[in-house]
Amino acid sequence: MLDRSEPNIKTVPRKFNSRLRFSSRPPYEAIFSERIPVLQAFQCAMGNYLYERAQGTPNFLKKIWQLINPLSHPFRAVECGVYMGNSLLSCGSLAHGANIPFQIIGLDTFTGLPPLSDKDRSLAPKEAKYLNEILFKDTSMESVQAKIAKDGLSKHIVLLKGLFKDTLPTLVDQQYHFVNIDCDLYEPHIECLEYFYPRMVKGGVLFFDDYHSIDFPMASKAIDQFMSDKPEQLLHLRFGDDGPNITKSFFVKY
Repeated sequence: MLDRSEPNIKTVPRKFNSRLRFSSRPPYEAIFSERIPVLQAFQCAMGNYLYERAQGTPNFLKKIWQLINPLSHPFRAVECGVYMGNSLLSCGSLAHGANIPFQIIGLDTFTGLPPLSDKDRSLAPKEAKYLNEILFKDTSMESVQAKIAKDGLSKHIVLLKGLFKDTLPTLVDQQYHFVNIDCDLYEPHIECLEYFYPRMVKGGVLFFDDYHSIDFPMASKAIDQFMSDKPEQLLHLRFGDDGPNITKSFFVKY
């Protein structure tokens, strides 16, 4: 009788494909290993938000107002570097499934990486492709907006197109519960950290997609410089076997 069983071959995670849809619901496939940590950090931020709400407020009238108008105190999140919107949509779906009031802002040029500064060029690997060509330009705000509408999240997620130095000053001055910084380069990291760090609520989570990136070593340089005089400590998350840019980092605001 023929043995038709599958050979005992160790499964090797395939290279992540940014065009494949990343779900917010487990079980997670190894191919999405580099995307899982952002959901764990997002869940941590949601948990801290729910704990904060459960503590209530000493102001009775304010508490009644929040109960009647849940959107008066929503879970606020931002993604700096949206690209095709996979992480943005997964986090939005997670918040929607948790049945909490939430608002997410997605910031991106939607035309690829911005021009490199002298600092970025000095820190980039000599063989880096982005030294001579624009990466991540195979997207558009319209295509991401269409995905958001398809998932029924249009009233929760807003996209802003442009450089961070132009879009950050246009945001309403408010506090945030979760910020995902996924912008690769040195100056954009500094711009985002300078803006969002003082606007994070206590217990808010600031997530870094590129801290351990081999292709973009300038990310960790910017983060380390900014955090050098801050009390928070970076935490590190990894799903599956180690590999280039598989481990991610975040901190919880004190």
